[in-house]
Amino acid sequence: MTINNNFGREPPSPKTGALDADYGHHPIHDRAQRPLQVIVIGAGPSGIAMLIELLKIPFLTIRCFEKNPDVGGTWLETRYPGAACDVASHAYQYSFCSKTDCFAPAEEIGDYFTSVAKKYGLYNHITFHSRVTSAEWDELKAQWKVMVESDTREAAPETFVADVLINAGGILNDWAWPEIDGLQDFKGHRVHTATWDSTIDLKDKTVAVIGSGASSIQVVPSIQPVAKKVDVYVRSPTYILPTVGFGFESSTFNESYSESDMQNFSTKPAYYKQFRKRIEQQMNENFSNSSKTSTEQIEARLWAENMMKKAILSPELQKKLIPSWELGCRRLTPGLPYLNAVQQPNVNVIRDGIKRILEGGIETVNDQVIEADVIICATGFITSFSSRFNIVGRYGRTLKEMWKDRGAEAYLGTAIADRDRLTGRVTAVWPGSSIHFMEMVETPRWEDFEIQYVHSNPFRFMGNGFSQRETNGADLTYYLDQMRE
Repeated sequence: MTINNNFGREPPSPKTGALDADYGHHPIHDRAQRPLQVIVIGAGPSGIAMLIELLKIPFLTIRCFEKNPDVGGTWLETRYPGAACDVASHAYQYSFCSKTDCFAPAEEIGDYFTSVAKKYGLYNHITFHSRVTSAEWDELKAQWKVMVESDTREAAPETFVADVLINAGGILNDWAWPEIDGLQDFKGHRVHTATWDSTIDLKDKTVAVIGSGASSIQVVPSIQPVAKKVDVYVRSPTYILPTVGFGFESSTFNESYSESDMQNFSTKPAYYKQFRKRIEQQMNENFSNSSKTSTEQIEARLWAENMMKKAILSPELQKKLIPSWELGCRRLTPGLPYLNAVQQPNVNVIRDGIKRILEGGIETVNDQVIEADVIICATGFITSFSSRFNIVGRYGRTLKEMWKDRGAEAYLGTAIADRDRLTGRVTAVWPGSSIHFMEMVETPRWEDFEIQYVHSNPFRFMGNGFSQRETNGADLTYYLDQMRE
């Protein structure tokens, strides 16, 4: 919110004089007096939602730069076998744009975001194949200078300016190979779930899957039936539930809805709205489970452990896969197909750490060498929260430098202080319920900001004394509309 005092100031008019120039010749709250340029980086789920809201505001010039050839973000890029939504799909959509024919596979989720972007006319505001390489704050002009490279044409990077810069690049697309000695020396086929090679043939192959998060939980049951052998390397276990959803929506694994349900979803908006509300009501009621010593946490943890024990027959496998910590320390993931797959004869769960990768397989810290034809790295993304490109703020400080030692710090997850003044950090997860967060950010707390004004007269927005209603010829007795007749 820091804006240089000199930028945007009108020069004295020969007709009105210097003093008169400091007063607005317009009605109060006239947005046309200061049109803004906004740049949004990324056209994934958050970028799409942001663009839709921005288009409601008049006198904005909006540009969105997207590195991919289409919208969707991680749901355009993610195509490994089994990739899908792992929460109730009816809750995995915008509140303002429902998709009543249920979806879960990555391809269908990607199609949903494409349909939303088309419905709201976003494509005219998005430049694809455009990769932001840097963003630098110009203190004198109070604007961002954004460098953009095109992936489709040979040309020098272009510079764009913006009064407001919104980074909607997300954290689920900047993938990297795990830092394991010898990984580059492997002579077999090596693939990462974030950049899947659709030509890979796993039939009758010995496959090593490194990782125990959501992508591993989805990919293992998809490849188990075709591979000769699957070795799953689990460094840290997670709670894997044999159900999807909670309460009335809970099912063993995405069972199909009945034709009657589908008909009601598509033809009865009120019915579908209540259905979605019931799902999200249950999801929003679970925050108390996150309190470490609460009764709800203890009961939920026992419930999750018992669910996993019922699904996993082998005591040895139970010991390998059931965490010894509180529920919620890592993300809960539904995965009955995974729990079934790891109990098949051709699957082996390995808890020993990986020492190094050899030309023909993997050596564990216990000096055991396990052969592999294919290595699948289901190791997720770089989640440092620092963007791929360089962001330079006030005083020439880069975001990477600011976050290098202490990690990510941001005001309510939305803005960066220009100097160290934050007293506490919570990474990724808001320290409260989702409803608590929405109420917190619903109204800006301007008292938390140091504001420098564009114009020397901070009350210039009040204009010439006329209201918008008077200027537009609107009803000037609107305040009597609530009178009883």
